[in-house]
Amino acid sequence: MGGRQRLSGQDALWLAMDKPGNLMVVDSLFWTETPIDWDLYRDLMKERFWDRYAVVRSVIVRDEAGTLWWEEDPGAALDDRFERVQLPAPGGDEELQALISAQRVLPLDRGEPLWRAILVDGYRGGSAVLFRTHHSIADGIRMVQLALRVFDITPDGTPWRREPVKLRKQHANGTVPDRVASSLTGRAVAAAAGSLQVARSAMVNPIGAAHSALTRSEALLGRLGALPVVSALPGDVDTARKLVLGTRNDTTAWTGTVGEHKAIAWSAPMSLDEVKRVAHGHGATANDVLVTCVAQSLRAWLIAHDAVCSSVTWDVPVNLKPFDPDLPLELGNGFALVQLELPTNIDDPERALAVVRRRMNRIKNGHEAVVDYSIQAAIGRMSTALYRATIDLLASRAVGVLTNVPGPQVPLYIAGQKVGAMMGWAPMTADQAMSLTIYSYDGRVFVGLAADAGLVPDHQQIVDGFVAAFERLAERTAPPTPAARRSPHPATARKR
Repeated sequence: MGGRQRLSGQDALWLAMDKPGNLMVVDSLFWTETPIDWDLYRDLMKERFWDRYAVVRSVIVRDEAGTLWWEEDPGAALDDRFERVQLPAPGGDEELQALISAQRVLPLDRGEPLWRAILVDGYRGGSAVLFRTHHSIADGIRMVQLALRVFDITPDGTPWRREPVKLRKQHANGTVPDRVASSLTGRAVAAAAGSLQVARSAMVNPIGAAHSALTRSEALLGRLGALPVVSALPGDVDTARKLVLGTRNDTTAWTGTVGEHKAIAWSAPMSLDEVKRVAHGHGATANDVLVTCVAQSLRAWLIAHDAVCSSVTWDVPVNLKPFDPDLPLELGNGFALVQLELPTNIDDPERALAVVRRRMNRIKNGHEAVVDYSIQAAIGRMSTALYRATIDLLASRAVGVLTNVPGPQVPLYIAGQKVGAMMGWAPMTADQAMSLTIYSYDGRVFVGLAADAGLVPDHQQIVDGFVAAFERLAERTAPPTPAARRSPHPATARKR
C-alpha cells in the first residue's frame, strides 16, 4: 500500500454510516471444540494477516483538503488488537451470545486500526474467536477471504488458500457473472459522476431521476451485451418502482427507533446436501430455498406476536468486482445493495418459494445492482448532511441486511485445532432492526441473527423458525430421503 492509500468513495461512505445502536462493523465468529494455543494463533495472524495487509496496520487520517486516507501507523502493535476473555460459567451458547451482543454496540476506536479479535476461553470446553472489522476496510466477500487466510486444511498446517475448493461466487446473492464483472465495475465507477446529478435531481423529480438511472444502466449493459433487454425489463420496472415509490416493506412490530441493546442467535445446523436436494426437487436454487425459509420464519414470528405484515424488504449485497482467489493486497469495497422483497402473507411454503424465485430472477436479470452501485458512488460525493439524510431514507425501506455466504465445504483447522463452526453478522444502519446471515461450512448451513433487542423480542424464535420452515418445505419435496435434516453437532446441540 506504500504507507498511504486514499479511501475510495464507497469505503468513505461505509465509514460515515456508523451511528449509535447500529455500527458499520462486520462481526465474524468461529469456534473449536478443543482449546486454541493463543501463542500459535498469534503467530499465524502475524504471518498471514498483520505482515501481509497494510490496511490492518493503518489508521484513518484526513488531510487539509478533507480527503480521507489509510495511513500506516508505525506504533501499531498486533498484540493491542487482541482481547482475551474468559466466558462465564457454564460457558454455553447463552453466555457467548451475550458477549457478542455486548460487543455489537462497541465502536472501534478511529485512532487505531479498525479491527479487533476477541479471544474467548471456556466455550463448551474449547475456544472461540470473535473477529470485528469495520466495513470501510473491505466488503463481505473480501472480509471472509481475509479471515480464512489464517486457517489450514490439515492439522499440521497446510494453508487454506492453496486448497482447490474455493469460495463460490453467487450470482443470486453475491456476485454478477465473471464474464461481465470486471468491465461492469469499471464502467459503473466511470458513470458515478453522472449519477451524482441523478441523485440530486431525485429530490425534485424522482420519476425523471429513476428514468435517467435506468437509461444509464441500460446503455452500460447494452454495450456489454451481458443481459437481454427483454429479460431485464421486469427487473428494471421493479427497480424504477423501488426508487420512485419505495419498497414493499410494511410497518409492523419491528418498526421503530433502534436502541443500544442487541440480541444474537444462531440456528441448529442443517445439511447442505439436503438443502440442495430440496432445491432440485422444486427447480430452484439453494439460495431460493434458504431465502424462502427466512420469509416463512418471519411470518411465524409475526403470527406469534399478533402482528400484521404482508411483505418485508431486505438489503442484499451483490458483489460487482471479479472474484480473486489470491485476495489482492489492496482490499476495499466493490458491491451494491439491492432490495429483495419477501412475502410474509403466504402460508404455503411452495407458493412462497415460487414468489421468491420470481423476485430473485427479476433482480438477476435486471440492472438494479448497477443502478444502485452508481447511486452509492454518487451519495459518497454529497455533503455530509445530505448523504446522511439520503442513507437514512434508503435504509428505512428495508428491515435490515440479508446475506448468504458460501464458506469452505471442507473442515478447516486453526493452530492445529479443528474448527467446529463459522458464522457472521452483517452491519446495519439507520433504524434497521435485523441482520440475517446464512453461512455454509463443511457441508452444514447455519443462520445467524443480530437484532435490536427492543424491536425484536423473542429473537430465538426467528432462527428456530428458519429450521422449522425448511423442514416443512423438505416434507413436501419428493422423493423423500432418509438423510437427516439436521447435522448432529455437540457444540450447537441444546435444549429448546
